[in-house]
Amino acid sequence: MTTRRTALAAAAILLAAAGCSSQSDDKPAVQAGGDGSCSGVSQGVTDTALKVGTSLPLSGGAATAGKGFEAGLKAAVAEVNSNGGINGRKVDLVVLDDGFEAARSVANIRRLGEEEKVFAVLGPAGTANLPGSFSYLERKGMPMFAPVLPPDPDKGEVWLLGTGHKDQVRVIIDWLAKEKKVKTVALLTQDNDLGKAFAEAVDEQAPKHDVKLVANEKLEPNSTDVDSAILKLKAKNPDAVISGTDNAQTALLLKEARDLKWSTLIVGNSSSGGPGSPSTVGPAGPAAEGFISSAILEFPTSDAPEVQKYREAMKAGGGAEADNSFALQNYASAQVFFEIVKRLGDDVCWAKFRAEGEKLSDFKTGLIPPVTFGALPGGHSGTKGARIAQYTGKEWKALTEFVEPQD
Repeated sequence: MTTRRTALAAAAILLAAAGCSSQSDDKPAVQAGGDGSCSGVSQGVTDTALKVGTSLPLSGGAATAGKGFEAGLKAAVAEVNSNGGINGRKVDLVVLDDGFEAARSVANIRRLGEEEKVFAVLGPAGTANLPGSFSYLERKGMPMFAPVLPPDPDKGEVWLLGTGHKDQVRVIIDWLAKEKKVKTVALLTQDNDLGKAFAEAVDEQAPKHDVKLVANEKLEPNSTDVDSAILKLKAKNPDAVISGTDNAQTALLLKEARDLKWSTLIVGNSSSGGPGSPSTVGPAGPAAEGFISSAILEFPTSDAPEVQKYREAMKAGGGAEADNSFALQNYASAQVFFEIVKRLGDDVCWAKFRAEGEKLSDFKTGLIPPVTFGALPGGHSGTKGARIAQYTGKEWKALTEFVEPQD
């Protein structure tokens, strides 16, 4: 690795000459050429290690999902390290808990960049919480890869995997209208950007099918006080209710609907429904039978060889049960991230990561739809489409293939 050591030494001399021993918010440690070439490595990179970090809700109302995301990342990191790392570098993972609170999430991302000095933030979760860090990432130049699942900010530092909430809800509306002949829907959402994405999707897609939104009741994040909102929804008698909340609140919706003997269709998405895992249907118990959700990845119970490989990795290093779609999602995201880093060779800097990432085309993991990135605008959303699934009371079953929303 002589070339790498030479580059590191040159970078150190340049930094020392500039009087810059640490990286500020506004000035990357390594300046790169316009063609994506590197004058040295970015922070978090040594001859033998690549440091990445994440912020997850390991406590609070979304802790079930957060712990799943953490397990998937740990399994992916343990697996790649057991095979020698990436180009000789072992991956070092730093995990911080944000309790599903926006302020803590923002503080954690900043800590990862300024104190932990990670190369990238990988697989953080919190649709409504993550956008608060985008301006910091933009100033610093540090990548955030596969966050779950904020709206596409069209920023060079943010790379999305997993169809966004808005497109998932558009697929749900298409399916409800075409397959269930639904004419009225109601929303139960959180009073934040997550809820806004669901509402925007319904506003955009429902008129295409002559479907009417009859109610939108909002909950505070982490709140368990759902009864009043559900009673208001029931009074509107919608054909279907779409839940744009967290797993715990969706489970409460299912249980309350059962208690009220309310037989309307209840639909979640990859975050609120947790298709493929027990994160929502477990707490809901028998009330979850018949629950419908959009899904954006393969089920962890599938017999596909890629899923079997994931299950082996979870057993070896994930520290959790493999039957968890959140773990599978971040495991899959890590595979794409590792592939891009692998293509960097010894030149591991942020500018080259962006250049190589934007070249990635039709990359198949067997766990999520094929990944294609490109230049901005729009090119940092790597997958599109979703499928509809239903919980039978024992397991999740796919009702459709992966489909994209109707234009």
